Amino acid sequence: MTTLLITTPTGNVGLETLRALAMRPERPTLRIIGGVRRPEQDRTRLEGLVDQLVPFDFSEPGTVAAALQGVDKVLLVRPPQLADVDRYFRPLIEAMTRARLKQVVFLSLQGVENNTLTPHHKIEQLIREAGLPYTMLRPSFFMQNLSTTHRREIAERNEIYIPAGNERTNLIDVVDIGEVAALVLATGQHLNKAYELTGTEALTYTEIAAILTEVLGRPITYKAPSVLAFVYRKWLVEKQPLSFVLVMVALYTVARLGKAAGQTSVFQELTGQLPRTFRQFAITNQKVWM
Repeated sequence: MTTLLITTPTGNVGLETLRALAMRPERPTLRIIGGVRRPEQDRTRLEGLVDQLVPFDFSEPGTVAAALQGVDKVLLVRPPQLADVDRYFRPLIEAMTRARLKQVVFLSLQGVENNTLTPHHKIEQLIREAGLPYTMLRPSFFMQNLSTTHRREIAERNEIYIPAGNERTNLIDVVDIGEVAALVLATGQHLNKAYELTGTEALTYTEIAAILTEVLGRPITYKAPSVLAFVYRKWLVEKQPLSFVLVMVALYTVARLGKAAGQTSVFQELTGQLPRTFRQFAITNQKVWM
């Protein structure tokens, strides 16, 4: 029996990984633990997807050490609001080293090797320096960013407000990321590999707005604000944490510079399937913008 710990199991990637694991032929040989801040609160939502829920809080080392006891593999997903790597992730990686994990699957991001401004870059470095067996998943931009982080502006103002300029961005459905995460966790293969996961199309946000216009049946426009205007709205008006806003700025700067359109065939090679298109995603999720 192989024991897996899934961090942030109620988040986009964690939840889709659990759903994909439930369909894997290896599922009877896996013991799946979900690490959450409040197990009783999340028990109903994760029923049938995990064998156990345990307290796990990135800011409380005691819960981290306890959750890692008897664990073989971890899916590590960085909560978006946690940008201080030394405070939250260095102690975690030290605890994972003491636990002698067989594999850490880390949700990183596309182009991280050249983007030193993001927390993901330093977390990857720490995992390697610790000598932990790893699999780095480096997806392109999440389609779900538009149904979560940017949902309200689309639903309430009929606009996409992102400082990405007019360059193309490759997007991938988190459902596809979860499928790959489940595969590498369940099979015991893919150690010390970094996989760049993308969709099959690179779109401008003007084209994305046009697809949403067709699917939702009302005009959606793309606003390309300056970085300062974006920070002002997200931080001072919408009251989002400045560290989170600055990480978004770093990511969208990559897109604005024309460096987010890269495409690979890694998903197809690993799964034998084609990734979902943005139109498929929009149709499936159209209710969230209503």
